[in-house]
Amino acid sequence: LLPAPAAPAPSGQRGGGQDPSQGAAQVRNMWPNILEAVKNRRRFTWILLSQNAQVAGFDGTTLQIGFSNAGARDSFANGGSEDVLRQALSDALGVQWKVEAIVDPSGGVSSPGGGSGGSGPGSGGGSTARAAEAATAVAAAGTG
Repeated sequence: LLPAPAAPAPSGQRGGGQDPSQGAAQVRNMWPNILEAVKNRRRFTWILLSQNAQVAGFDGTTLQIGFSNAGARDSFANGGSEDVLRQALSDALGVQWKVEAIVDPSGGVSSPGGGSGGSGPGSGGGSTARAAEAATAVAAAGTG
């Protein structure tokens, strides 16, 4: 039931076994592996995707990535990260998909169901907490 521990997969391991028509659910299940491949290529892109994005949709050829805000989407689109993600998809899954970045504020990243606790309205603590999460993620990634 538990996924295998994340380990860098040799490129070409999957061969041609992935069928893009399996849909967004399959891609969502593969997202941690995709993020791992992104992290091995470019840390900035990995942080941007892991903290601000999720799989929003997939139609068989185009992967739609939903970002929590326009700033994150624009950073992704204008900073070369789209190419990094495409290359990671090729390495991790052996596929050549188009990538479409959209704003999807309803996205389920970092929303465990209840309140986030801590900062009250108007305290401005949200961005500080997000920065701390990003720093923790980078520190944790550096240990492996």
